[in-house]
Amino acid sequence: MSGANAPARERPPERVLIIKPSALGDVVTALPVLRALRRTFPAAHLSWLVSTACSPLLERDVDLDEIVPFERRRLGRAWRSPDAAGALLELIRRLRRARYDWVIDMQGLFRSGFLAVTTGARIRAGFATAREGAWMFYTHRLRPTRRHTVDRNMELAGVLGLDARREDMTLTVAPEGQAFAGGFLSRSEVAGRPLVALVPPTRWPTKLYPTRHWRALAGMLGGGAALAVMGTGADVELCAAVAEAGGAHAVNLAGQTSIPEMVGLIAAADCVVCCDSAAMHIAQAVGTEVVALIGPTRPERTGPLLERQYITAPVPCQGCLRRRCEHVTCMQEIDPAVVAERVERALADGRQPCRTAT
Repeated sequence: MSGANAPARERPPERVLIIKPSALGDVVTALPVLRALRRTFPAAHLSWLVSTACSPLLERDVDLDEIVPFERRRLGRAWRSPDAAGALLELIRRLRRARYDWVIDMQGLFRSGFLAVTTGARIRAGFATAREGAWMFYTHRLRPTRRHTVDRNMELAGVLGLDARREDMTLTVAPEGQAFAGGFLSRSEVAGRPLVALVPPTRWPTKLYPTRHWRALAGMLGGGAALAVMGTGADVELCAAVAEAGGAHAVNLAGQTSIPEMVGLIAAADCVVCCDSAAMHIAQAVGTEVVALIGPTRPERTGPLLERQYITAPVPCQGCLRRRCEHVTCMQEIDPAVVAERVERALADGRQPCRTAT
């Protein structure tokens, strides 16, 4: 469908639902669609169906009216648990009662397409390439032509007549996030130094930068910068090893930050170093310089929007998309000295490419 004949030009919606339950980074890359909806329809009621694990990312968003929580683990048992089946039926009833005019499904799986059609919305948009037959549930389908996931989401918005822009990928920093960051920056081992957030963990084993490289990097940076080493409670040992190598001005925060606090600290940092993970997208969305270390994934599809914000190794298998690998050469060959030099350059430049209002 062309923009000239798009639904936005025919009958503006009063109620819109975005379906993008997870993961954290994927939710961030869908934000331009939310911003375009609010800019185009300032009076519309905008809802987002999102997993309970990711919902703290959106709870204080200035453009969002309602979060519809999606309990993925519980609802996934609906076929064998009466309690879970009841919860799924209640979610379907809630979606029906909301009387949405539009639903935009950016997850593209059977369950998200099914939930889209159960709303009864007259306009249901999604990707023609959606998996598990989800495309059958849409009234408006896009076969994407762009490569990057942010651009593909904006392309889907364009099918509906929305003007989504790359600079719309912004996050609101919640007050509790700002307060946490302020308290951290006042700590004696941090105050007065540029702050670099190191985020070693990531979900795929093949995306992990070797611990010895993280330790070498922390040692190179720890003399001039304060280091906040971040991760979940499951990453305490990894982050402790990295922080130990960073010296007296490195702090292990693994398991000590909520999602809003993590966002607040990333927003307060001068630079973030991470693998291909949610931290990479969050840093972009709050305007903090990021140096992303990318191996098995393809930066032109899911990496930072700016080429200068990622590093890959010159190996022929880079971008293989494998979750398991015996050698992981693509990550092993990223030199910590090269990473340190890129961080130092970012600190010297002090760029803030797209910082959002807090």
